[in-house]
Amino acid sequence: MTIWQQTPMFIESRALATLEAQQVNAMVGGKCAALVELRRWELPVPEFSAITTRGLVATLEANNMDAVVDWLQRPSATEVLDLTAVQRALANAKLPPALDAELSCFMERHPQQKFAVRSSGTLEDGITSSFAGMYKTILNVSDLPSLRRAIRDCWAAFFDERALHYLRDLKINQEIGLSLVIQHMVDADKSGVLFTLDPLKGQDSELLIEACFGLGEALVSGHVTPDQYRYDWRRESVVNTTVATKTCHCIRTENYPFTKLEPLAPERQREPVLLMAEILSLAELAVEVQSHYGFPVDIEWAFDGAELFILQSRPITKINFTAVQGEWTTADLRDGGVSSSVCTPLMASLYKMVMDHTMASYLEGLGLPKRAGGDVWLTTFFSRPYWNLEAVKYYLSKIPGFNERAFDTGLGIEPKYQGDGLQAKSNIKTLAYGLRALVAIKLNARRQLAMVESFAARQEARLKELAAYNFGEFTDEKLFQFADQFFTREYFDNEATYFNFVYDNSNINALFQEKLEKIGCNPNEFPHLLAGLDGVSHLAFMKGLWQLRALIIDQGDETYWLSNPDIVIHDLNTGKDKPSLREFSQFLQKFGHHSKRELDITVPRYSEEPEYVVKLLQDVLKQEPQHDPGTRNQQQRLQAEKAKTELLNKVPKWQRKSMAKKLEQIRTFLWWREELRDYSTRYYAVVRRLAIEVARRLVQLNLLQKTEDIFFLSLSQLQQGMQKKITSNQLQVLVKQNKAYYDGFRNFTIPDEIGQRYSLNDSIVVNCEGNIKGVAGSAGCVTATARVIVDIHDVGRIKEGDILITRCTDPGWTAVFSKLQGVVTETGGMLSHAAVICREYGIPAVLAVKNATKIIQDGDLITIDGNNGALLIVEQTNHTAAIVELEVEE
Repeated sequence: MTIWQQTPMFIESRALATLEAQQVNAMVGGKCAALVELRRWELPVPEFSAITTRGLVATLEANNMDAVVDWLQRPSATEVLDLTAVQRALANAKLPPALDAELSCFMERHPQQKFAVRSSGTLEDGITSSFAGMYKTILNVSDLPSLRRAIRDCWAAFFDERALHYLRDLKINQEIGLSLVIQHMVDADKSGVLFTLDPLKGQDSELLIEACFGLGEALVSGHVTPDQYRYDWRRESVVNTTVATKTCHCIRTENYPFTKLEPLAPERQREPVLLMAEILSLAELAVEVQSHYGFPVDIEWAFDGAELFILQSRPITKINFTAVQGEWTTADLRDGGVSSSVCTPLMASLYKMVMDHTMASYLEGLGLPKRAGGDVWLTTFFSRPYWNLEAVKYYLSKIPGFNERAFDTGLGIEPKYQGDGLQAKSNIKTLAYGLRALVAIKLNARRQLAMVESFAARQEARLKELAAYNFGEFTDEKLFQFADQFFTREYFDNEATYFNFVYDNSNINALFQEKLEKIGCNPNEFPHLLAGLDGVSHLAFMKGLWQLRALIIDQGDETYWLSNPDIVIHDLNTGKDKPSLREFSQFLQKFGHHSKRELDITVPRYSEEPEYVVKLLQDVLKQEPQHDPGTRNQQQRLQAEKAKTELLNKVPKWQRKSMAKKLEQIRTFLWWREELRDYSTRYYAVVRRLAIEVARRLVQLNLLQKTEDIFFLSLSQLQQGMQKKITSNQLQVLVKQNKAYYDGFRNFTIPDEIGQRYSLNDSIVVNCEGNIKGVAGSAGCVTATARVIVDIHDVGRIKEGDILITRCTDPGWTAVFSKLQGVVTETGGMLSHAAVICREYGIPAVLAVKNATKIIQDGDLITIDGNNGALLIVEQTNHTAAIVELEVEE
């Protein structure tokens, strides 16, 4: 039975509020579903009811329009409709007696009330499609005959050529439907539209408010020029105000279509629509709505006197960045990094402190001239850190041989320009810069490899000391002093060393790849040479689990470990004497610094939630022996040796020793990069432990309300709190504002790059064979079932033999890689976390596939080619995937 037969024809908001969100959308469409959510959050939405999608279908069936019903169920699989005939038939259609009776009773219960009848499609107001302005709204409906007429008119508009053309552009091949919202009219003095993020400028805390006197229908339909107000809610300032020199007042009439435009009296023509207090009320409401949703929305609103109402809300589906200067990217920060999810102010400020210092000093060390005014190297957009892509390109363009397209492609950034883009000029000055930088890079690499072992030994010793500290025994003064020096010195020194290693690693890899190209190697051969690293740190956790597996099987304890994890945890906490429990406890001590999201310090470490590690161990116990990462890693070492032999055979004999030495340096550097990453992870475990204790003291001092509030302060704000240079009220206002910003983007799929070149919706790249292009990350070809996972908490759905489709990976995903046959990510390059792990496991990976989690669905049969960076959808499940660029209604 389809949704049509399961759905009542008329339903009131109270009943809708009891249903699951998916049910609501199928019954009453996106617009009405949004109203239901807003009411659940106790936001000011006028009372409403709805004619469900079943109401239209029942009317079509009652009027012998079965062909139209068939079309609704599969719009692209049936004959093209005669739209004129359909609209004429609907205009004269009789409503089913049951529906008409419900409407009659409804109007009798509201004899003095006027209503707005709004269309609400099942595909409307979604994350990827808005259908804004496509369907009809009729205002000021006050009696049953007018309601019937408005219903028929809205249904007829559903079959308008413009709306169906939009539908065809989306390539929809699924059931569609139309509901009608019957909403109490607001006697609006002022109304308009509010964008929680200006869709043209792209500033993430700048609201755009459009306002007119009277009803907002004239504004939405484009018949009046509204006042515009831009307000930055984080800085609490009006950015810009544009008052229309001529405007109209949209008023009600008693005759159909119930509204008309009336010019304002001359004395009102230059009066701003909104007062400052009203702008602030709208801003407060906008922040609250976006915080609930977790993504930017546009809101239709109305003031009835001093009372503010939300009439409807929808996601913003396209954003441009005309006001964002330069280019900014999350490349190398999102795949297993700090930008893989929303980032708290504390974490973002720690990262910014390190990158602002290290990038500036690193470039200075290469001998490149500074730009006048300096550079900001890291900033936050949409509650994620972005680094200054434009500035990096500026400095690199001073070095001969720089090619912007090659640089972007290597980072998994889709070029937004023709040709090779920015290229270095060759002259005496640039040649001098290039020679100086080349010498510096080579010296840095040698210096780094010479010092890294002693650095690792010092950090190992210090981490053991830190593990023995009981921060709870420190006095407040000692704790706050220790925290300040730890964040600004110890943490900084450890992380800065890692960052500098990453910079050098990227540069020496780029130089090596240039050599490979000069001897005629395919760029896709490079990942083969990096596979099979011996004892790489990010595989140690998984290898440890497999060693536990061997011990448990040898002792015959499988039944015990595969039982309820709570039993194991109870025995662990009570000190039960069992050999495998002692080994597990030692394993937790060694690897307890890891977590599901290692660069999100709000997420508990494994030492804090050992039950999750027990579940991972249970999963390993169920796997077949061939999935042992140790065995697979050995196979990859053999493949790497083979690739090395093939490479050396391509160069003259007299160059082979030098080439082999350079290759060994590349592999050693990558190994140490991953080792330093592990030290970084261990330091973040200390950061979290220390921050929680500091927060506990600040709560005791009434400076914070909850311990988790500490994560919603930047480092400088936290320092002010510890030094008591800020009041409790001021600190809590900062927490509230920072948390609203964080919450407002927690469900938002960020653009990987922003700036005037970029817009939110990127198109996929398809070659002439129909393959979807990406970046080669790990060699091999495989055909298997796609499993789309957008959140690490959903990894339980992964089945053995799946191909993982995800936006980006995190070290916390490592435990499931042994079950996979391949990986596809929307981000990343060949040195990213996903690429390195896939090479160690010997499974193919294709990275930087734009919108992969949208164009591929669970159950699709796909082929991925990790040799050439491509994938092909072989067989789709019951859906049609489409990537569409949509315009925002203004």
